[in-house]
Amino acid sequence: MSAAVRSRIGNLPSALTTFVGRRREVTAAKRLLSGSRLVTLTGIGGVGKTRLALEVAGDVQRDFPDGAWLVELAEVHEPDLVPDTVGAVFGLHDMATRSPMDLLVEHLAGRDLLLVLDNCEHLVGAAARLVDELLRECPGLRVLATSREALGVGGEALLLVHPLPVPDPASLPALEALPRYESVTLFVERARAAVQDFVVTEDNRKAIARICQRLDGLPLPIELAAARMRALSAEQLLERLTDRFRLLTAGSRVAPSRQQTLRLSVDWSYDLCTPEERRLWSRLSVFSGGFELDAVEGICPHAVGTGAVLDLVASLLDKSILTVEESGSVLRYGMLETLRDYGLEKLDEVGERTECRRRHRDWYLGLAERADADWIGPHQVEWITRLTRETANLRDALEFCAGEPGEGARGVRLANALFPFWFCRGNFGEARRWFDRAFAASDPQPVPVRVLALSVASQLAGMQEDFAAGAELVGEAERLAGLMGDSVTDAMVAQAAGRQALYRGELGRALELLDSSLAPFREAGDVHRLIWALQAAGLVCGMTGDVMRAQACHEEVLAITEARGEREYRARAMYLLSLTLWRQGNRGRASELFTEALQLTRSVGDHFAGAGCLESLAWGAAAARHGERAAVLSGAAEALRHGMGVPPVLIPTMLACHQECRRLCRRILGDRAFEAAFAKGAALDFVDAVDYALGRGDGAGLSRSEMDAPTAPMRIVRPSAETTALTRRERQVAELVADGLTNREIAEALVISQRTAEGHVERVLAKLGFGSRTQIAAWVVAHRHEPSS
Repeated sequence: MSAAVRSRIGNLPSALTTFVGRRREVTAAKRLLSGSRLVTLTGIGGVGKTRLALEVAGDVQRDFPDGAWLVELAEVHEPDLVPDTVGAVFGLHDMATRSPMDLLVEHLAGRDLLLVLDNCEHLVGAAARLVDELLRECPGLRVLATSREALGVGGEALLLVHPLPVPDPASLPALEALPRYESVTLFVERARAAVQDFVVTEDNRKAIARICQRLDGLPLPIELAAARMRALSAEQLLERLTDRFRLLTAGSRVAPSRQQTLRLSVDWSYDLCTPEERRLWSRLSVFSGGFELDAVEGICPHAVGTGAVLDLVASLLDKSILTVEESGSVLRYGMLETLRDYGLEKLDEVGERTECRRRHRDWYLGLAERADADWIGPHQVEWITRLTRETANLRDALEFCAGEPGEGARGVRLANALFPFWFCRGNFGEARRWFDRAFAASDPQPVPVRVLALSVASQLAGMQEDFAAGAELVGEAERLAGLMGDSVTDAMVAQAAGRQALYRGELGRALELLDSSLAPFREAGDVHRLIWALQAAGLVCGMTGDVMRAQACHEEVLAITEARGEREYRARAMYLLSLTLWRQGNRGRASELFTEALQLTRSVGDHFAGAGCLESLAWGAAAARHGERAAVLSGAAEALRHGMGVPPVLIPTMLACHQECRRLCRRILGDRAFEAAFAKGAALDFVDAVDYALGRGDGAGLSRSEMDAPTAPMRIVRPSAETTALTRRERQVAELVADGLTNREIAEALVISQRTAEGHVERVLAKLGFGSRTQIAAWVVAHRHEPSS
């Protein structure tokens, strides 16, 4: 028989549309078929198992002398009819004297063919028995099956069919690169079938990417969505995907019923589940971004009857309702958004969504509070890793607290518990937003948890130079603390006020307040708050020249953290001690400590302290005349701080070193080379920036000349007398800027118009050669005792 004739044997249907992508899956399936007589394509409904099976069967059809044969089981509902259905494909008819199975075995025993069994999941037991017997009795037979769960037959090879890759709308590639995402290619091809001149443009590319992402890269809903392009633009379609099950109903009239609408496809999966599996599916829909077994056991045990949670999770995994991936030493489960939305609908139908979300919030509140209590200890890195994995769930829990009446107080607790994590990660803006929402959703009760929240929120505001908000938060904390008469609560407020003074450059006031908080924290054994106060006090002492006291503060923190196996605050203590040594002129030891601190910040992902270390190493590189390295490190540090919403120089008295580093770099490199190196650093992510600084990437690491930088000290540049000739009024304005007043507040204080105040500020900036109000504040601190003109 010729190959041309052989390739036509069978009943595979001709494709009516192009097959998009899946080249790796096609290759993998063909490879599995060459080594196994049963290959089962598994995956969630709508992922494209049938289309992939037909593509593979068409490719290998010519390898089977007796062809490739498709048997569709979707519309078969009685297990006993499976052999009859398969036999009918080969023209075998019921004979009362012989069983359909006997007829099938007799017909196939001497043939060399591929049998494609499509949609076995609802008849998985009957399909498994049929395949097992046929493979035993028919040596020339190979089977390619599709099912939402494995058949469980000996020798079965499984290929999990994943959704198509989707682009990230937050970081879209260039327009011409979008087609490399198969989900986008599929959408565009099917949209062109509906609208002949449809094209992807700069205007609609983000909406198309978002559509593919919202539909989880599933071919069925993507094709249904593309069909809607006859009546909707991509942007309009995206807006209406909030109700995807109602919108996506325009499938082919000749397709199986389960493929005509998205809802019917998911209904099919739901109907295949047991009642306990359905209940667990709906309750798991309250998770976001994945979940781990301990969370399921903590939130859902009473909702699944007598079945063990682990067994039910495994069953939902087998049925392609859940996905799983390994994350470190644990397995993390997930659910496609399409299935999650369906589960939430089921919760709404029985009125359980709010209660399930409350249990979800309670469990994650407990997780966050355990992390907070254990933060100063040897498990800190594990907690950081876990909280990072749970970011989406934690945000959902915070959202529930902010949006559900009566839950705001727990939102304050949750925000407090997450503060160390947010601070470590540099998520200052996000932290402030959640604190603000928690405050708005809860009553201002005079309780320690609220005073703590106000105190830490004020510190975040101060770090972002929002001094007005910081002062307001401290004021509210002071008011509530005054009603309580508790020394530790008073100490929290004093520390917060002290940090506000530090960020504004009021060093004497800052030290007074910080010192007053130390004894109550020591007496209460509040190690966490004590560390914060010691580090701030040590920083102030270092800047005011009290080197011995500064070293004592930082060394006490090192002793506390080293004894407990803690890393984050130990890294900051090393960094702050390095700053003190740097000012002393002991730059070799300072650079060594900067490097040690940087290694620790990398291990915990502490962007804030890491940025400080990078900036400080840039100073050393500039002093050693390594201009390019200094510029790269400066760029990396500034980009990290910008991402945190923190100014390039947080403490005004450090501005001089910052400016001198830039000046030296420009003099060594020239403006163009400096800008290029600075941009190179700004483009690095945190890990790459640290690796560069440590010499693990493109950087050369810390050089001997940087460690010996006292031989090439940085010259601290101050504005010349000519540039500092401010008028008395301009000096008044500069003082008010340093105090954190806005132009409007300056106008009110001096009884002048806001326009006049703006003019004074502009002239002060021009005379001093500065570009920001922070620089004015630093100059005021340095010149406070000089007379004005």
